[in-house]
Amino acid sequence: LNKQLCEDPGRRRLPSCAQFRAESAVAASSSKVDASEPGTAGKRLRGGGNVAKELQEHEKQVHHLQDSHRQWEEAFSAKVAAQMRDMCSDLRHRSHGHCRDFLEHDIHVPDHLALQWPPKDDRDASPVVVVNRSVLVSARWSGRIPSVGCVALVPQGSQVERWMDSFVDNFRHQHYEGGKSLVLVYNHTDHRAAKLAKERADGVFIKAVAAQGVEFPSTAAARFGMWHARDADIIARWDFEAWHHPERLNMQVRALALAGRPASLLARWTVLNSRAPSTGSKNIMEAGAHWDGSLAGEGSWMQKNWYPFLREGMEGVVGPHAHQDVVSVDEPGLLVYDSLSP
Repeated sequence: LNKQLCEDPGRRRLPSCAQFRAESAVAASSSKVDASEPGTAGKRLRGGGNVAKELQEHEKQVHHLQDSHRQWEEAFSAKVAAQMRDMCSDLRHRSHGHCRDFLEHDIHVPDHLALQWPPKDDRDASPVVVVNRSVLVSARWSGRIPSVGCVALVPQGSQVERWMDSFVDNFRHQHYEGGKSLVLVYNHTDHRAAKLAKERADGVFIKAVAAQGVEFPSTAAARFGMWHARDADIIARWDFEAWHHPERLNMQVRALALAGRPASLLARWTVLNSRAPSTGSKNIMEAGAHWDGSLAGEGSWMQKNWYPFLREGMEGVVGPHAHQDVVSVDEPGLLVYDSLSP
């Protein structure tokens, strides 16, 4: 209040206002100093003229971090895609729905892995073993894909009704890229098998046919079923007592086209341990029963050479042709025999 009173021109000269006049002089002097040094206030706020430079440096760091993050994301995505392709090439995982995308768009395949049908005539006398991971999965069809007719002999017994739906569903779930059909052959005296087969047949995708004769299963019954699949490019044996991996047809037909050979067999197959079924243990077999259970071949070759279920001592199927005609696929998981099945 006294300072405001002393601001009045009439009271400014009074002795009691002397101290207020001194304070005003100091304030004026400070204002002149500040006015004579431009940028002093800016220096108090983040270094004055350096503000713009600091902002530029900050923006550069942000862009650098963004670029680094983008590069990391791209590298990470590429690594994940490579791992997925590697995992999906394994038959144990390839049938999973997510694997389809990774395998479908993998177009980096050498020209010599292009599959053609009919295959080129470049056979030699040496046995061929095809590894699915490195060869069969990476190959791509170039042109027409052959059709396949699968021949299954329906066994006689009360358990057939229990297994029929599972067997047919197993065939429907084959991921084969071309056309396929299933011929169910039953004995003409087996009314139960006839009823079950006819209920699931549609005349095109699945056919049901009755084999004559007393002996069943028999060579005649199998060849009768093959005759009903004669329109297919390839004939495949399709055992009722086995589980067929969804990629079995894909792998064996690809092997035929890639090797240029008329027949294909699995080098090994799997049999469940009948002595301890509860443990789920399996045996990998490469000889003995079921050695020809995976046979698939060109129609003309099968008509000439396929004589399954021959008695001991008679000429075996594809025996003398093993080296020059058969390509071997070494993947035991493609075919699993269950001793508990009929």
